[in-house]
Amino acid sequence: NYFAMQPDKLTLDPNDPKVIAARESEEKLFKLYGLRAKEHYVQLTTVDLKVRVLEIGDGKPLFVVPGNTGDVFPLASLLSEIKDRRIIAINRPGGGLSEGMNHNRVDIQSFAVDTLSTILKAFRLSSVDIVAHSMGAHWSLLLAMKKPEMVRSLSLLGNPGNVMQGKPPFFLRLIGKPPLNRILIKFILPKDKNNALTSLPMAGHRKEFLNTLPKELSHCYYDFTHLPHYGISLLSLLENAPLTINGNQLQAIQQPVQLLLG
Repeated sequence: NYFAMQPDKLTLDPNDPKVIAARESEEKLFKLYGLRAKEHYVQLTTVDLKVRVLEIGDGKPLFVVPGNTGDVFPLASLLSEIKDRRIIAINRPGGGLSEGMNHNRVDIQSFAVDTLSTILKAFRLSSVDIVAHSMGAHWSLLLAMKKPEMVRSLSLLGNPGNVMQGKPPFFLRLIGKPPLNRILIKFILPKDKNNALTSLPMAGHRKEFLNTLPKELSHCYYDFTHLPHYGISLLSLLENAPLTINGNQLQAIQQPVQLLLG
């Protein structure tokens, strides 16, 4: 078993050239959009894992939970448009220079709720507005159901995966199926730093749109997908994807919700 041979926690070496490259690419992308981020690390309580959290701006707190592998950088252009808010943006485990992990070794729904609630408590936030994307939207819905007092409102971007039988693109479902995914992961990693976005049409994005995106974003995708913990964290997350949230469960959510679906 591929994952049985992997440690529970995958810590990044700050002196690793790949880690340095990812950090520098993120800094350049944030500079492009005028973002200044303060970096924090929060120690989780239920597992021995540190999560990287970026704090941007001032004002009323806004909790941001990214999708995909958990990186914040794909949301840079959106975050630059949010004014007068103190953005608390997490990098989910395995993404954005947070420590990586084997998601097969946790109950993913409990882990999601524990992770988000622990970070909110670390920042002394008792109740917040949440902006979340894809898998991050699923995690945020779980938090709203399990700990409703912590969630003031939800703004969900894109399809919140595994909600009312909603399914991610076929290719993403395919790389969640072992043992084929061990082979496919080698083909989805970008080979060219300046054209790292070319694999994204498999996730449902139009090539015409991708061609309008800045090279700094392409560099981020390349460097973050080549971090040492990326493959294990991504594949184990897709293999242990949370169970579907059904309509009856959604009826329990009392907070205001807006869904932005492209």
